[in-house]
Amino acid sequence: MRVLITEDNQQLATFIQQAITQDGHAADIAATAAQNEQLIQSWQYDALILDLGLPDKDGLEVIRLIRKQQNALPILILTARGSVDDRIKGLDLGADDYLNKPFAIDELKARLRALLRRPSTYTGNLLTHNNLAVDTKARRVTVGCENLAMGKTEVAILEYMIRNAGLTVGKDALYDAIYAMGFEVTDNAIQVAVHRIRKKLESSNAQTTIKTLRGIGYILT
Repeated sequence: MRVLITEDNQQLATFIQQAITQDGHAADIAATAAQNEQLIQSWQYDALILDLGLPDKDGLEVIRLIRKQQNALPILILTARGSVDDRIKGLDLGADDYLNKPFAIDELKARLRALLRRPSTYTGNLLTHNNLAVDTKARRVTVGCENLAMGKTEVAILEYMIRNAGLTVGKDALYDAIYAMGFEVTDNAIQVAVHRIRKKLESSNAQTTIKTLRGIGYILT
């Protein structure tokens, strides 16, 4: 993988770069927002490690501009800011994770690995698969430009299925992902919800469907 480290503290940036390269990956450094933009336009990166306190532009604005360009680049925020509001703003603008300074380098590398396991179809609050999209903040489903009425459970199932598109998902996995511990539902609750979702997708001309693999689970194609 190739990682861009945008951090104006040269000593810290070099330390992160060395840790990443020791694991066999490539890592470039940008000290400013302008350098960050130039490198992103020149290279294909797998992840961005971004400091919010850049000298020429606030890191939150950097995130906003990246997502405005429909770039799904995974973004890990590094911040010394103690404000919860700043962290919430960063995540709502489209950052994928954040890490407060000071931090353990092993935790940074673990969070980076987790980001790279996420689907590339995720942009800001939007998860997409073909012409189907789920807004994970607004909890809204659209097919093309049209809203598709979905209940809370149906949205949760679709979100989980898109995150695992192309993979077989068992009913137990869906149950564990959607319902809180101790929440009582009927044995066929998942089956009924998937059936409703499939009918709605079919009636809306979605280029996506959920197939049932009898005795195994479901797969989003």
